[in-house]
Amino acid sequence: MSKFTELITEYAYMFERQYRIGTGGVQHGHIESVTNDNGQTVSNRFVMDKLVSRKPILPVSIMDNLDNSVQKVEVAIWDQNRWRKIVSNREKLTNSSKIITLADQGVPVGTDNARLMAQYFNSVLAEFDERLPRHPARSVMGWTELDGREMFMPYSDGIQFDGDDTYRYLYSSIKQKGTLSEWVEYTEPLRLSIEIRLVMAAAFASPLIELIGENPFVMHLWGGTGTAKTVSLLIAASIFGNPALGKLVRTMNMTPNAMLSTAAFLNSIPFCGDELQTIKNRWEGNYDRLIMQITEGIDRGRMKYNQIEDTKSWRCGFLFTGEEPCVKSTSGGGVANRVIQIEVKDKLVDNGNAVANFYKTHYGAAGPEYIGALQSGLFEPVELYQSFFAELIKHDTTDKQAGAMALMLAADRIAHNVFFHTEPELEAQDVAAYLSSQKQVDVTERAYQFVCGILAENSNNFDPELSRVLWGKSEPAESAVYVNKTVLNRIMTDAGYDFEACKKAWVRNGHMQKDAYDRYTHYMSINGMPTRYVKLIMPRQEQESER
Repeated sequence: MSKFTELITEYAYMFERQYRIGTGGVQHGHIESVTNDNGQTVSNRFVMDKLVSRKPILPVSIMDNLDNSVQKVEVAIWDQNRWRKIVSNREKLTNSSKIITLADQGVPVGTDNARLMAQYFNSVLAEFDERLPRHPARSVMGWTELDGREMFMPYSDGIQFDGDDTYRYLYSSIKQKGTLSEWVEYTEPLRLSIEIRLVMAAAFASPLIELIGENPFVMHLWGGTGTAKTVSLLIAASIFGNPALGKLVRTMNMTPNAMLSTAAFLNSIPFCGDELQTIKNRWEGNYDRLIMQITEGIDRGRMKYNQIEDTKSWRCGFLFTGEEPCVKSTSGGGVANRVIQIEVKDKLVDNGNAVANFYKTHYGAAGPEYIGALQSGLFEPVELYQSFFAELIKHDTTDKQAGAMALMLAADRIAHNVFFHTEPELEAQDVAAYLSSQKQVDVTERAYQFVCGILAENSNNFDPELSRVLWGKSEPAESAVYVNKTVLNRIMTDAGYDFEACKKAWVRNGHMQKDAYDRYTHYMSINGMPTRYVKLIMPRQEQESER
Protein backbone atom coordinates (compact mmCIF):
# COMPACT_ATOMS: atom_id res chain seq x y z
CA MET A 1 0.00 0.00 0.00
CA SER A 2 1.43 3.40 -0.96
CA LYS A 3 1.92 6.13 1.63
CA PHE A 4 -0.75 8.12 -0.12
CA THR A 5 -3.25 5.27 0.23
CA GLU A 6 -2.28 4.76 3.87
CA LEU A 7 -2.85 8.40 4.71
CA ILE A 8 -6.12 8.58 2.83
CA THR A 9 -7.30 5.39 4.54
CA GLU A 10 -6.33 6.77 7.93
CA TYR A 11 -8.48 9.83 7.37
CA ALA A 12 -11.21 8.11 5.37
CA TYR A 13 -13.86 9.84 7.47
CA MET A 14 -13.21 12.98 5.46
CA PHE A 15 -14.82 11.32 2.45
CA GLU A 16 -18.09 10.91 4.31
CA ARG A 17 -19.07 14.56 4.07
CA GLN A 18 -18.95 17.16 1.30
CA TYR A 19 -15.23 16.78 0.50
CA ARG A 20 -13.37 14.06 -1.29
CA ILE A 21 -9.58 13.74 -1.40
CA GLY A 22 -8.01 11.71 -4.15
CA THR A 23 -5.02 11.66 -6.43
CA GLY A 24 -6.63 14.46 -8.45
CA GLY A 25 -6.79 16.82 -5.48
CA VAL A 26 -9.58 17.99 -3.20
CA GLN A 27 -13.14 18.22 -4.51
CA HIS A 28 -16.24 19.80 -3.04
CA GLY A 29 -19.49 18.04 -3.92
CA HIS A 30 -22.50 16.08 -2.73
CA ILE A 31 -23.63 12.50 -2.44
CA GLU A 32 -26.11 11.44 -5.09
CA SER A 33 -28.16 8.26 -4.64
CA VAL A 34 -28.60 5.89 -7.54
CA THR A 35 -31.89 3.94 -7.53
CA ASN A 36 -33.19 1.06 -9.62
CA ASP A 37 -36.52 0.81 -11.39
CA ASN A 38 -38.19 -0.26 -8.13
CA GLY A 39 -37.02 2.89 -6.36
CA GLN A 40 -34.47 1.05 -4.28
CA THR A 41 -31.08 2.71 -3.59
CA VAL A 42 -28.37 0.58 -5.15
CA SER A 43 -25.40 2.90 -4.63
CA ASN A 44 -24.30 6.37 -3.58
CA ARG A 45 -21.89 8.36 -5.69
CA PHE A 46 -19.94 11.54 -5.09
CA VAL A 47 -20.72 14.34 -7.54
CA MET A 48 -18.15 17.15 -7.71
CA ASP A 49 -19.47 20.70 -7.54
CA LYS A 50 -16.15 22.59 -7.35
CA LEU A 51 -12.44 21.81 -7.41
CA VAL A 52 -10.88 23.05 -4.17
CA SER A 53 -7.27 22.04 -4.88
CA ARG A 54 -5.43 20.33 -7.71
CA LYS A 55 -3.16 18.63 -5.19
CA PRO A 56 -4.23 16.38 -2.32
CA ILE A 57 -3.94 18.44 0.88
CA LEU A 58 -5.29 17.68 4.33
CA PRO A 59 -4.66 18.38 8.03
CA VAL A 60 -2.90 15.51 9.76
CA SER A 61 -2.41 16.73 13.34
CA ILE A 62 -2.96 19.62 15.73
CA MET A 63 -0.13 21.16 17.73
CA ASP A 64 -0.81 22.81 21.09
CA ASN A 65 1.95 25.25 22.03
CA LEU A 66 3.08 24.77 25.63
CA ASP A 67 4.16 28.39 26.04
CA ASN A 68 1.36 30.52 24.62
CA SER A 69 -1.50 28.04 23.96
CA VAL A 70 -1.58 29.07 20.28
CA GLN A 71 -2.89 26.20 18.21
CA LYS A 72 -1.26 25.27 14.93
CA VAL A 73 -2.12 22.67 12.33
CA GLU A 74 0.22 20.30 10.58
CA VAL A 75 -0.82 20.01 6.94
CA ALA A 76 0.26 17.32 4.48
CA ILE A 77 0.55 18.12 0.76
CA TRP A 78 1.01 15.39 -1.88
CA ASP A 79 3.67 16.86 -4.14
CA GLN A 80 5.97 15.11 -6.62
CA ASN A 81 5.00 11.64 -5.40
CA ARG A 82 5.71 12.33 -1.74
CA TRP A 83 4.01 13.82 1.28
CA ARG A 84 5.44 17.15 2.34
CA LYS A 85 4.32 18.76 5.58
CA ILE A 86 4.00 22.38 6.66
CA VAL A 87 2.82 23.97 9.90
CA SER A 88 0.42 26.88 9.96
CA ASN A 89 -1.64 28.84 12.46
CA ARG A 90 -5.19 27.60 12.52
CA GLU A 91 -6.47 31.12 11.94
CA LYS A 92 -4.46 31.45 8.74
CA LEU A 93 -5.80 28.20 7.30
CA THR A 94 -9.43 29.15 7.85
CA ASN A 95 -9.27 32.79 6.74
CA SER A 96 -9.71 33.37 3.00
CA SER A 97 -7.63 36.57 3.03
CA LYS A 98 -4.74 35.02 4.99
CA ILE A 99 -4.54 31.51 3.56
CA ILE A 100 -3.20 32.89 0.29
CA THR A 101 0.06 33.77 2.09
CA LEU A 102 0.74 30.02 2.33
CA ALA A 103 1.30 29.86 -1.41
CA ASP A 104 4.99 30.55 -0.78
CA GLN A 105 5.13 27.31 1.19
CA GLY A 106 3.75 25.27 -1.68
CA VAL A 107 0.07 25.30 -0.76
CA PRO A 108 -1.91 25.21 -4.04
CA VAL A 109 -3.89 28.35 -3.26
CA GLY A 110 -4.46 31.56 -5.21
CA THR A 111 -7.02 34.29 -5.59
CA ASP A 112 -9.35 31.95 -7.46
CA ASN A 113 -9.63 29.24 -4.81
CA ALA A 114 -8.63 30.97 -1.54
CA ARG A 115 -12.22 31.17 -0.30
CA LEU A 116 -12.93 27.51 -1.15
CA MET A 117 -9.68 26.36 0.46
CA ALA A 118 -10.38 28.29 3.68
CA GLN A 119 -13.92 26.87 3.79
CA TYR A 120 -12.52 23.38 3.29
CA PHE A 121 -10.10 23.63 6.23
CA ASN A 122 -12.68 25.33 8.43
CA SER A 123 -15.19 22.58 7.75
CA VAL A 124 -12.78 19.68 8.27
CA LEU A 125 -11.18 21.12 11.39
CA ALA A 126 -14.51 22.03 12.97
CA GLU A 127 -16.07 18.62 12.38
CA PHE A 128 -13.10 16.36 13.06
CA ASP A 129 -11.14 18.37 15.61
CA GLU A 130 -11.23 15.62 18.25
CA ARG A 131 -10.23 12.86 15.83
CA LEU A 132 -6.99 14.49 14.67
CA PRO A 133 -3.87 13.52 16.65
CA ARG A 134 -2.67 16.18 19.08
CA HIS A 135 0.92 16.92 19.96
CA PRO A 136 2.48 19.29 22.51
CA ALA A 137 4.70 21.76 20.68
CA ARG A 138 7.11 24.64 21.19
CA SER A 139 8.46 27.32 18.90
CA VAL A 140 11.56 28.03 21.03
CA MET A 141 14.35 25.88 22.38
CA GLY A 142 15.16 25.01 25.97
CA TRP A 143 13.50 23.86 29.16
CA THR A 144 9.78 23.28 29.53
CA GLU A 145 7.53 21.19 31.73
CA LEU A 146 5.25 18.47 30.39
CA ASP A 147 3.17 16.19 32.60
CA GLY A 148 5.27 17.15 35.62
CA ARG A 149 8.57 16.36 33.91
CA GLU A 150 11.38 18.75 32.98
CA MET A 151 11.97 18.41 29.25
CA PHE A 152 14.36 20.15 26.89
CA MET A 153 13.55 21.17 23.34
CA PRO A 154 14.68 19.80 20.87
CA TYR A 155 15.95 16.71 22.70
CA SER A 156 12.54 15.51 23.92
CA ASP A 157 10.72 13.21 21.51
CA GLY A 158 7.31 14.03 22.96
CA ILE A 159 7.43 17.69 21.85
CA GLN A 160 7.26 18.86 18.27
CA PHE A 161 8.58 22.07 16.74
CA ASP A 162 5.84 24.38 15.53
CA GLY A 163 7.91 27.45 14.70
CA ASP A 164 7.52 29.35 11.47
CA ASP A 165 9.99 29.36 8.61
CA THR A 166 11.88 32.33 10.09
CA TYR A 167 13.71 30.02 12.49
CA ARG A 168 13.21 26.62 10.92
CA TYR A 169 16.66 26.86 9.30
CA LEU A 170 18.19 27.59 12.71
CA TYR A 171 16.22 24.75 14.27
CA SER A 172 17.58 22.41 11.61
CA SER A 173 21.12 23.38 12.71
CA ILE A 174 20.58 21.80 16.12
CA LYS A 175 21.35 18.28 15.01
CA GLN A 176 24.07 15.63 15.17
CA LYS A 177 26.78 14.73 12.71
CA GLY A 178 29.64 12.36 13.53
CA THR A 179 29.94 10.31 16.72
CA LEU A 180 30.25 11.49 20.30
CA SER A 181 33.40 9.42 20.87
CA GLU A 182 35.15 11.07 17.91
CA TRP A 183 34.14 14.53 19.14
CA VAL A 184 35.37 13.88 22.69
CA GLU A 185 38.66 12.35 21.55
CA TYR A 186 39.45 15.32 19.28
CA THR A 187 38.23 17.98 21.72
CA GLU A 188 39.86 16.92 24.97
CA PRO A 189 43.47 17.89 24.00
CA LEU A 190 42.26 21.31 22.82
CA ARG A 191 40.90 21.99 26.31
CA LEU A 192 44.47 22.29 27.60
CA SER A 193 44.00 25.91 26.50
CA ILE A 194 42.26 27.60 29.43
CA GLU A 195 40.60 30.07 27.05
CA ILE A 196 39.01 27.31 24.96
CA ARG A 197 37.95 25.46 28.09
CA LEU A 198 36.28 28.57 29.51
CA VAL A 199 34.47 29.34 26.25
CA MET A 200 33.16 25.76 26.27
CA ALA A 201 32.24 26.18 29.94
CA ALA A 202 30.17 29.25 29.01
CA ALA A 203 28.36 27.20 26.35
CA PHE A 204 27.73 24.31 28.76
CA ALA A 205 26.52 26.86 31.35
CA SER A 206 23.76 28.23 29.13
CA PRO A 207 21.20 25.48 29.97
CA LEU A 208 22.01 25.92 33.69
CA ILE A 209 20.90 29.56 33.79
CA GLU A 210 17.21 28.75 34.06
CA LEU A 211 17.72 25.71 36.29
CA ILE A 212 19.71 27.72 38.82
CA GLY A 213 17.76 30.96 38.46
CA GLU A 214 20.71 33.13 37.45
CA ASN A 215 20.76 35.93 34.89
CA PRO A 216 22.14 35.68 31.34
CA PHE A 217 25.79 36.70 31.06
CA VAL A 218 28.35 37.52 28.37
CA MET A 219 31.62 35.69 27.73
CA HIS A 220 33.78 37.83 25.43
CA LEU A 221 37.04 36.62 23.89
CA TRP A 222 39.01 39.47 22.35
CA GLY A 223 42.40 40.05 20.77
CA GLY A 224 44.21 40.50 17.47
CA THR A 225 43.52 38.59 14.29
CA GLY A 226 45.07 35.18 13.75
CA THR A 227 44.62 33.98 17.34
CA ALA A 228 41.89 31.45 16.45
CA LYS A 229 39.15 33.18 18.46
CA THR A 230 36.55 32.17 15.88
CA VAL A 231 37.76 28.57 16.02
CA SER A 232 37.16 28.52 19.78
CA LEU A 233 33.61 29.71 19.11
CA LEU A 234 33.11 26.88 16.61
CA ILE A 235 34.25 24.36 19.21
CA ALA A 236 31.78 25.71 21.80
CA ALA A 237 28.87 25.84 19.34
CA SER A 238 29.59 22.27 18.18
CA ILE A 239 28.30 21.03 21.53
CA PHE A 240 24.74 21.64 20.39
CA GLY A 241 24.80 21.55 16.61
CA ASN A 242 26.24 22.79 13.34
CA PRO A 243 28.81 25.49 14.21
CA ALA A 244 29.22 26.86 10.69
CA LEU A 245 28.95 30.63 10.24
CA GLY A 246 25.31 31.44 9.60
CA LYS A 247 24.21 28.37 11.56
CA LEU A 248 24.76 28.23 15.34
CA VAL A 249 27.64 30.69 15.03
CA ARG A 250 26.11 33.96 13.92
CA THR A 251 27.86 36.71 12.05
CA MET A 252 27.08 39.91 13.91
CA ASN A 253 25.89 41.64 10.75
CA MET A 254 22.30 41.73 12.00
CA THR A 255 19.90 44.31 13.34
CA PRO A 256 19.37 44.60 17.11
CA ASN A 257 15.83 43.24 16.75
CA ALA A 258 17.07 40.22 14.78
CA MET A 259 19.67 39.51 17.44
CA LEU A 260 17.16 39.62 20.30
CA SER A 261 14.66 37.52 18.36
CA THR A 262 17.34 34.91 17.69
CA ALA A 263 18.25 34.87 21.39
CA ALA A 264 14.57 34.36 22.24
CA PHE A 265 14.41 31.40 19.85
CA LEU A 266 17.58 29.76 21.23
CA ASN A 267 16.32 30.47 24.75
CA SER A 268 18.54 28.02 26.69
CA ILE A 269 21.05 27.24 23.94
CA PRO A 270 23.99 29.69 23.81
CA PHE A 271 24.03 32.59 21.37
CA CYS A 272 27.42 32.56 19.60
CA GLY A 273 28.36 35.78 17.81
CA ASP A 274 31.57 36.32 15.85
CA GLU A 275 33.32 39.69 15.37
CA LEU A 276 31.35 41.87 17.78
CA GLN A 277 33.03 45.08 16.59
CA THR A 278 31.11 44.94 13.29
CA ILE A 279 27.96 46.25 15.04
CA LYS A 280 29.62 48.86 17.23
CA ASN A 281 28.17 51.81 15.31
CA ARG A 282 24.64 50.43 15.65
CA TRP A 283 24.92 50.72 19.44
CA GLU A 284 26.00 54.35 19.78
CA GLY A 285 29.71 53.58 19.41
CA ASN A 286 29.90 51.18 22.36
CA TYR A 287 28.25 48.01 23.59
CA ASP A 288 26.79 49.18 26.90
CA ARG A 289 23.14 49.29 25.82
CA LEU A 290 23.49 45.96 23.99
CA ILE A 291 25.00 44.21 27.01
CA MET A 292 22.38 45.54 29.39
CA GLN A 293 19.56 44.56 27.04
CA ILE A 294 20.70 41.00 26.35
CA THR A 295 21.59 40.23 29.99
CA GLU A 296 18.19 41.40 31.20
CA GLY A 297 16.76 38.39 29.38
CA ILE A 298 13.63 40.14 28.13
CA ASP A 299 12.85 42.32 25.14
CA ARG A 300 10.98 45.59 25.36
CA GLY A 301 7.25 45.48 24.68
CA ARG A 302 6.07 46.30 21.17
CA MET A 303 2.77 47.25 19.61
CA LYS A 304 1.56 45.64 16.39
CA TYR A 305 -1.42 47.31 14.81
CA ASN A 306 -3.87 47.56 17.72
CA GLN A 307 -2.45 44.90 20.03
CA ILE A 308 0.61 44.31 22.18
CA GLU A 309 2.92 41.62 20.82
CA ASP A 310 4.08 38.78 23.04
CA THR A 311 7.18 39.91 24.92
CA LYS A 312 10.20 37.82 23.96
CA SER A 313 12.47 36.43 26.68
CA TRP A 314 15.54 34.21 26.87
CA ARG A 315 17.74 32.51 29.46
CA CYS A 316 20.91 31.83 27.49
CA GLY A 317 24.55 32.77 27.70
CA PHE A 318 26.11 34.99 25.04
CA LEU A 319 29.50 34.04 23.60
CA PHE A 320 31.22 36.77 21.60
CA THR A 321 34.56 37.27 19.90
CA GLY A 322 36.05 40.60 18.83
CA GLU A 323 39.15 42.66 18.29
CA GLU A 324 38.58 44.90 21.29
CA PRO A 325 37.14 44.59 24.80
CA CYS A 326 33.39 45.13 24.94
CA VAL A 327 33.59 46.75 28.38
CA LYS A 328 35.20 50.17 28.13
CA SER A 329 36.67 52.36 30.84
CA THR A 330 33.54 54.51 30.66
CA SER A 331 31.08 51.60 30.78
CA GLY A 332 28.65 51.56 33.66
CA GLY A 333 29.15 49.22 36.60
CA GLY A 334 26.12 47.19 35.55
CA VAL A 335 27.75 46.51 32.19
CA ALA A 336 31.14 45.50 33.62
CA ASN A 337 29.39 43.27 36.14
CA ARG A 338 27.71 41.14 33.49
CA VAL A 339 30.71 40.37 31.29
CA ILE A 340 33.55 37.88 31.66
CA GLN A 341 36.06 39.08 29.09
CA ILE A 342 39.38 37.45 28.32
CA GLU A 343 42.18 38.87 26.20
CA VAL A 344 43.75 36.35 23.82
CA LYS A 345 47.44 37.12 23.43
CA ASP A 346 48.72 33.86 21.95
CA LYS A 347 47.37 31.51 19.30
CA LEU A 348 44.79 29.16 20.80
CA VAL A 349 45.32 26.28 18.32
CA ASP A 350 48.22 25.43 16.01
CA ASN A 351 46.24 24.58 12.87
CA GLY A 352 43.03 26.57 12.89
CA ASN A 353 41.83 25.41 9.48
CA ALA A 354 42.17 21.72 10.34
CA VAL A 355 40.35 22.20 13.65
CA ALA A 356 37.56 24.19 12.01
CA ASN A 357 37.14 21.54 9.31
CA PHE A 358 36.82 18.80 11.92
CA TYR A 359 33.98 20.57 13.73
CA LYS A 360 32.16 21.20 10.47
CA THR A 361 31.68 17.41 10.23
CA HIS A 362 31.52 16.47 13.93
CA TYR A 363 28.94 18.29 15.99
CA GLY A 364 25.75 18.11 17.99
CA ALA A 365 26.37 14.77 19.76
CA ALA A 366 27.35 16.28 23.12
CA GLY A 367 24.19 18.40 23.53
CA PRO A 368 21.63 15.63 24.12
CA GLU A 369 24.16 13.68 26.24
CA TYR A 370 24.78 16.73 28.45
CA ILE A 371 21.09 17.57 28.82
CA GLY A 372 20.38 13.91 29.61
CA ALA A 373 22.98 14.07 32.37
CA LEU A 374 21.26 17.14 33.85
CA GLN A 375 17.90 15.33 33.73
CA SER A 376 19.28 12.12 35.24
CA GLY A 377 19.53 13.46 38.77
CA LEU A 378 23.15 12.27 39.08
CA PHE A 379 24.38 15.85 39.42
CA GLU A 380 23.31 18.70 41.67
CA PRO A 381 23.85 21.86 39.58
CA VAL A 382 22.52 24.19 42.29
CA GLU A 383 24.84 22.77 44.95
CA LEU A 384 27.81 22.91 42.57
CA TYR A 385 26.98 26.51 41.70
CA GLN A 386 26.65 27.56 45.35
CA SER A 387 29.92 25.86 46.27
CA PHE A 388 31.88 27.59 43.50
CA PHE A 389 30.19 30.93 44.24
CA ALA A 390 31.27 30.74 47.88
CA GLU A 391 34.88 30.20 46.79
CA LEU A 392 34.89 32.88 44.08
CA ILE A 393 33.38 35.61 46.24
CA LYS A 394 36.39 35.33 48.56
CA HIS A 395 38.41 36.96 45.80
CA ASP A 396 38.25 40.69 45.10
CA THR A 397 35.18 40.59 42.83
CA THR A 398 31.44 41.28 42.76
CA ASP A 399 28.41 39.04 43.25
CA LYS A 400 27.46 39.13 39.57
CA GLN A 401 30.98 38.35 38.37
CA ALA A 402 31.21 35.47 40.84
CA GLY A 403 27.73 34.28 39.79
CA ALA A 404 28.58 34.12 36.09
CA MET A 405 31.87 32.33 36.71
CA ALA A 406 30.25 29.94 39.19
CA LEU A 407 27.79 28.94 36.48
CA MET A 408 30.70 28.24 34.15
CA LEU A 409 32.62 26.22 36.73
CA ALA A 410 29.55 24.16 37.64
CA ALA A 411 28.93 23.42 33.96
CA ASP A 412 32.60 22.60 33.41
CA ARG A 413 32.58 20.15 36.33
CA ILE A 414 29.54 18.34 34.93
CA ALA A 415 31.08 18.26 31.43
CA HIS A 416 34.30 16.91 32.95
CA ASN A 417 32.41 14.04 34.60
CA VAL A 418 30.33 13.26 31.52
CA PHE A 419 32.88 13.66 28.71
CA PHE A 420 36.44 14.63 29.66
CA HIS A 421 37.42 12.25 32.46
CA THR A 422 41.21 12.50 32.17
CA GLU A 423 41.64 16.27 32.44
CA PRO A 424 42.24 17.97 35.81
CA GLU A 425 39.24 19.56 37.50
CA LEU A 426 38.95 23.31 37.22
CA GLU A 427 38.89 25.13 40.57
CA ALA A 428 38.01 28.67 41.64
CA GLN A 429 41.64 29.73 42.00
CA ASP A 430 42.31 28.68 38.40
CA VAL A 431 39.91 31.33 37.04
CA ALA A 432 40.06 34.10 39.66
CA ALA A 433 42.41 36.15 37.46
CA TYR A 434 39.66 36.46 34.82
CA LEU A 435 37.24 38.15 37.21
CA SER A 436 36.91 41.92 37.37
CA SER A 437 37.76 43.41 40.75
CA GLN A 438 35.29 45.59 42.62
CA LYS A 439 37.29 48.67 41.68
CA GLN A 440 37.29 47.66 38.00
CA VAL A 441 33.51 47.28 38.10
CA ASP A 442 32.87 50.46 40.09
CA VAL A 443 32.34 53.23 37.53
CA THR A 444 33.14 55.96 40.07
CA GLU A 445 36.53 54.35 40.75
CA ARG A 446 37.25 54.10 37.04
CA ALA A 447 36.24 57.74 36.62
CA TYR A 448 38.63 58.76 39.40
CA GLN A 449 41.51 56.81 37.84
CA PHE A 450 40.75 58.40 34.47
CA VAL A 451 40.70 61.94 35.89
CA CYS A 452 43.97 61.36 37.76
CA GLY A 453 45.57 60.25 34.51
CA ILE A 454 44.36 63.33 32.62
CA LEU A 455 45.52 65.70 35.39
CA ALA A 456 48.95 64.06 35.46
CA GLU A 457 49.17 64.36 31.67
CA ASN A 458 48.35 68.08 31.91
CA SER A 459 50.33 68.90 35.05
CA ASN A 460 51.70 72.07 33.39
CA ASN A 461 48.22 73.56 33.57
CA PHE A 462 48.60 73.78 37.36
CA ASP A 463 51.79 75.83 37.25
CA PRO A 464 51.40 79.54 36.29
CA GLU A 465 55.03 79.71 35.26
CA LEU A 466 54.65 76.91 32.70
CA SER A 467 51.20 77.56 31.25
CA ARG A 468 48.96 80.49 30.42
CA VAL A 469 45.90 78.20 30.70
CA LEU A 470 45.39 77.32 34.34
CA TRP A 471 43.10 74.49 35.44
CA GLY A 472 43.75 75.09 39.13
CA LYS A 473 46.58 74.65 41.58
CA SER A 474 48.52 71.77 43.07
CA GLU A 475 49.15 71.18 46.79
CA PRO A 476 51.94 68.54 46.91
CA ALA A 477 52.12 68.61 50.72
CA GLU A 478 48.51 67.41 50.88
CA SER A 479 48.78 65.15 47.80
CA ALA A 480 45.89 67.25 46.57
CA VAL A 481 44.96 69.30 43.54
CA TYR A 482 42.28 71.97 43.18
CA VAL A 483 40.60 71.62 39.76
CA ASN A 484 38.34 74.23 38.16
CA LYS A 485 34.88 72.64 38.33
CA THR A 486 34.02 73.72 34.78
CA VAL A 487 37.21 72.13 33.46
CA LEU A 488 36.58 68.93 35.45
CA ASN A 489 33.01 68.69 34.18
CA ARG A 490 34.19 69.09 30.60
CA ILE A 491 36.92 66.43 30.98
CA MET A 492 34.52 63.93 32.50
CA THR A 493 31.63 64.61 30.15
CA ASP A 494 33.84 64.22 27.08
CA ALA A 495 34.88 60.77 28.39
CA GLY A 496 31.34 59.68 29.20
CA TYR A 497 31.51 60.20 32.98
CA ASP A 498 29.34 62.42 35.15
CA PHE A 499 30.76 64.40 38.06
CA GLU A 500 27.44 64.63 39.89
CA ALA A 501 27.12 60.83 39.82
CA CYS A 502 30.66 60.36 41.19
CA LYS A 503 31.12 63.06 43.82
CA LYS A 504 29.50 61.29 46.80
CA ALA A 505 31.47 58.09 46.19
CA TRP A 506 34.67 60.09 45.77
CA VAL A 507 34.17 61.75 49.14
CA ARG A 508 33.25 58.44 50.76
CA ASN A 509 36.37 56.73 49.34
CA GLY A 510 38.73 59.55 50.30
CA HIS A 511 39.33 60.74 46.73
CA MET A 512 37.79 64.17 47.28
CA GLN A 513 37.34 66.63 50.15
CA LYS A 514 34.44 68.99 50.84
CA ASP A 515 34.95 72.55 52.04
CA ALA A 516 34.41 73.78 55.59
CA TYR A 517 30.72 74.33 54.87
CA ASP A 518 30.18 70.70 53.73
CA ARG A 519 29.99 71.73 50.08
CA TYR A 520 31.47 69.67 47.26
CA THR A 521 33.33 72.67 45.80
CA HIS A 522 35.71 75.22 47.26
CA TYR A 523 35.27 78.89 46.42
CA MET A 524 38.69 80.39 45.95
CA SER A 525 40.75 82.76 43.79
CA ILE A 526 43.65 81.68 41.63
CA ASN A 527 45.51 84.33 39.63
CA GLY A 528 42.97 86.86 40.81
CA MET A 529 40.02 84.98 39.32
CA PRO A 530 37.56 83.63 41.94
CA THR A 531 35.49 80.55 41.01
CA ARG A 532 34.54 77.08 42.21
CA TYR A 533 37.19 74.35 42.51
CA VAL A 534 37.03 70.66 43.31
CA LYS A 535 39.65 69.38 45.76
CA LEU A 536 40.85 65.96 44.60
CA ILE A 537 43.20 63.78 46.65
CA MET A 538 45.72 62.25 44.28
CA PRO A 539 46.88 58.64 44.75
CA ARG A 540 50.18 58.22 46.58
CA GLN A 541 53.01 56.26 45.01
CA GLU A 542 53.00 53.70 47.80
CA GLN A 543 49.36 52.79 47.13
CA GLU A 544 48.76 49.42 45.56
CA SER A 545 48.68 49.65 41.78
CA GLU A 546 45.60 48.70 39.84
CA ARG A 547 45.38 44.99 39.18
